[in-house]
Amino acid sequence: MALTPAEKQKRYRERLKAADQTNLDAIERELLQEVARCDRDEMSDQERIALADKLADLAMDFQRRAIRLSRMATKLRTGEDHPLQR
Repeated sequence: MALTPAEKQKRYRERLKAADQTNLDAIERELLQEVARCDRDEMSDQERIALADKLADLAMDFQRRAIRLSRMATKLRTGEDHPLQR
């Protein structure tokens, strides 16, 4: 049985969502390993600053994801958009 366009779109979005989560999780693991290495080894100030910037960027990505999920939860609960989106 062929999929409807809506079903195809839903599957596509689910794959994108899974890939995004996997990528963020993999990036987080890699950065945490670098932080652990930083604790053991001497790093230059520039390397430390670059690593701190990467961690800050990752934190911002997680914050954006949390906001997006919060808005979806609000819409599911109330059937309306998030109060800050009005």
